[in-house]
Amino acid sequence: MRLRRSALCLALAACLAGCGAVDGSVHVEGPAMTSIPWAGPVYMTDWYGRAWQHPKEVAPLGRVDLDRLTWRDWGKARAWATGRASDTTCLSGCPDGDRPDYRVKVVLSGLVRRGDVSYYSHMSLTPVNPPAPFWAEGYDSADLDVPDA
Repeated sequence: MRLRRSALCLALAACLAGCGAVDGSVHVEGPAMTSIPWAGPVYMTDWYGRAWQHPKEVAPLGRVDLDRLTWRDWGKARAWATGRASDTTCLSGCPDGDRPDYRVKVVLSGLVRRGDVSYYSHMSLTPVNPPAPFWAEGYDSADLDVPDA
């Protein structure tokens, strides 16, 4: 009888030990979490550090102003617009007292998130009818200011 009781105790101990053991793996149920796309407001900064959304006119560079802008894909990785770039410093001599301008395609890229908003950090200008005038040389690509976090 004593042998039977010992065998029963051993069997019971083995069962209880097996039920409470951790096998070291994680059991996951249900579908994996998906990332939620961020959709906060997006801005670009001008030469003076002001933030703009979909600007119709803006001064992003010290010597070239943009106006008559029509934006597409604002808020995406690359926003682009068509409009006009003008010579703000009259490097061209401003014939007839008017600032000369030319048609451009503007591309903003390099989204940088700052808190609840994002900023485009790069701008490129491409003349619609090349070449660009001499006074616009060197202003075809520029980094835009992005506020500190």
